Amino acid sequence: MKRKFLFVLTSVFFLAVTPFVSATENNNAVIAVEQELTFTDVEISEVPAEVIEAAKKEFPGTEVVKAQVAEVSGEKIYKIIVTDADNNKQTGLYNSNGDSYVPEA
Repeated sequence: MKRKFLFVLTSVFFLAVTPFVSATENNNAVIAVEQELTFTDVEISEVPAEVIEAAKKEFPGTEVVKAQVAEVSGEKIYKIIVTDADNNKQTGLYNSNGDSYVPEA
């Protein structure tokens, strides 16, 4: 009888807690999706050399034509736009050290 009571009590507890945990996880996902980066134009000469070098390494044979910056949690994120000889544009995101930046989804 004691085991049966504990089993029922445990089952009720898990049933009561499960929707709360699921709702909490879903709310966190929504917050992450709503975070957008707002970039502003900057002079290419103002971009750290490490960022320019990283863009040239990622997109060889291209020229940097535009630079923008945004701030995420106190860290500057640079958007570098390059073009190749056929005028095809490509974009890369980098932190101040020249490491690739991938926004959280």
